[in-house]
Amino acid sequence: MSGRFMLQRLETGLIRENCYVITDAATGETAVIDPGSFDERLKKAVGEPAKVKYILLTHRHFDHVTGVPGLKAYTGAKVVIHKDDAPGLKDEMRRAASSGFQPVGADLTVGDGDTLTLGGLSIRVLHTPGHTKGGVCYIIDDVVGSVMFSGDTLFLNDIGRMDFPDGDWRDMVASLKKLEELPGDYTVYPGHGPSTTLGFERKNNRYFGKTNYDDFTH
Repeated sequence: MSGRFMLQRLETGLIRENCYVITDAATGETAVIDPGSFDERLKKAVGEPAKVKYILLTHRHFDHVTGVPGLKAYTGAKVVIHKDDAPGLKDEMRRAASSGFQPVGADLTVGDGDTLTLGGLSIRVLHTPGHTKGGVCYIIDDVVGSVMFSGDTLFLNDIGRMDFPDGDWRDMVASLKKLEELPGDYTVYPGHGPSTTLGFERKNNRYFGKTNYDDFTH
C-alpha cells in the first residue's frame, strides 16, 4: 500500500459487505466507502470524526448504505453517490429492500470522470453501470500502486448480478470493456470478498471480453 494513504477494510452485515476507510497520511482527512453498518468498529476505524470528509457510495443497495445515516450524523461528512443512484437512497425498493433504513439524501452527486480531493489524494470516479444504473468505481492513481474500489461491478473471478431493478447486461458489457481498457494495473478492492488485481481479472475472469447475454448466463 502507498505511503500516501492508509487503508482499512471492515466486513459488515449478514451479506459480509466490504467497507473501506481511506485516510490521507499527510492530513488525516478520511473517506469511508460503502458503510454497510455503523458501529463501534467503524467509529474506531475512522478516528477523529471531524476528519471524515466523504462517505463514498459505489451504488445504492442496502448492504452498502445502511450505515450512512449513523455515520453522517457522527461525522458530518458529505454523502457522495452517482446521480443515477441518488434517488435510491430514499426509495426502499430501489435499495433492493432494507427495513428500518432511515432515508438520507446525497450531498454531492458525481458523474463519470469527476475527481474528488482528499488531502493530497485525488479520487477519480469511473461510471460502471450494470449492477445498477449509477454504479461506480473509485480510483486512486499512484506511482507506487494504483487502487480501485469496484463496489459490486467486479469481484475476484466474478461480476455483480444484473437481476435487480436497473440491472442491465448491456451496461455491464460496456463497463467491463471500460475496465479492461484502462492502462496499467490496479489492485481491486471489491464490495464483497477478497481483493484482486485488474491484470488477473483481464486474464482469468470469464466475463471479460463478452458481448451477449448468453455469454453472461452460461
